[in-house]
Amino acid sequence: MERNLVNRTVSVTVPDGIPLVRMDSVLMEQALANLLLNAALHTPESTPIQIVASVEEGVVRISVADRGPGLPPKLRDKIFEKFYRAPNAPAGGIGLGLSIVKGFVEVQGGKICVENRAGGGAAFTITLPPGRPPTL
Repeated sequence: MERNLVNRTVSVTVPDGIPLVRMDSVLMEQALANLLLNAALHTPESTPIQIVASVEEGVVRISVADRGPGLPPKLRDKIFEKFYRAPNAPAGGIGLGLSIVKGFVEVQGGKICVENRAGGGAAFTITLPPGRPPTL
């Protein structure tokens, strides 16, 4: 991701006490890489990207948020469909990145959603059930 994020500030916030989550680390790494690439492709080059982990309502949430133009409401239901490309998407790609993210997250028992952010931008949030801690 270094080449795609070269002129960006990417902040990562993971508070103490985040519980362990049962996941496939390779699938989750690819899902997060696709979300970061999506943010890099659809936002102005100098805008920041934030990755934030939290625990809310008994689930672990991982958000990748940007300060781009956000999404028109009519696209929010379509954006995770296979081969869907936004009307003003940059050249290249075939519209599989976000559908792959959705598949990788759902196969692990999670969910993904997208919301526009106050002040501009979009936040893609992965929600995963917490796992049982291993016996130490």
